[in-house]
Amino acid sequence: MALVAWFVLRPAGEERVTADLIAQFDAASEKRPNPDVFSLVDATLGGETRKAILVRDPSASTDGSVGVAGSRLVYDVTVPEDGELRFSIGLLESEWTTDGDGVLFRVLVGATGPPEEFINVVLDPYHKPGDRGWLPLTVDLSEYSGETVKLFFNTNASPPARPPRDDRNGDAALWADLRIVAR
Repeated sequence: MALVAWFVLRPAGEERVTADLIAQFDAASEKRPNPDVFSLVDATLGGETRKAILVRDPSASTDGSVGVAGSRLVYDVTVPEDGELRFSIGLLESEWTTDGDGVLFRVLVGATGPPEEFINVVLDPYHKPGDRGWLPLTVDLSEYSGETVKLFFNTNASPPARPPRDDRNGDAALWADLRIVAR
């Protein structure tokens, strides 16, 4: 009875986290192109520090590039009733003054069929000062309540272009506060 009362009377705006994907980083079912591309960091953007997964090219020390052409991090999660995926994206502050073409962040959800894209965002803090900071995002997962789904977190070194580009300059991508919450 006390648990029901807490749930009903909990302070407004408090979220109930059912899966902390940062804490479950080691349990990710897929890390492409290889696990060395990903690391857990405390990242500060615009004075705000968050636990994050940094995506960067492991060869950065030899060729000068810091980005990665493309990456994929996959989690298998069971979605709670009225579930949402909440997170923030950004690029390391140290890369904001590096000329490049930004990073494409994509989030897909796969259940029984092919994965469906829910987020497709390009951050380019060199050319767009408004991209200098954390961008909070939410994906409504309520249609998958009770199901186990695959969550795909993809980055690409360049936004789609003709001809295709692979500009890795300034591409140190961050996924922060990845969590599933029940509303």
